[in-house]
Amino acid sequence: MKAVLPALTGKSYEGLEIAEGGTASLEYLRVTYGEVEDKEREKVRGDLEKYCALDTEGMVLIVDQLRRLAR
Repeated sequence: MKAVLPALTGKSYEGLEIAEGGTASLEYLRVTYGEVEDKEREKVRGDLEKYCALDTEGMVLIVDQLRRLAR
């Protein structure tokens, strides 16, 4: 996903605070079950939403591009 998305669409995870699935999982666990201040929890959750949104959008864009290429 991290290599295919930019190759097919020009979009990338560059510049996101959370840009990798392993980090996303660990940060989710940390802010959900750990002792984290509310401000930090809100920031990380916002970063997770941006990462997950690009993951979801990226899958749609990749499928669309592959369909175009298969024609």
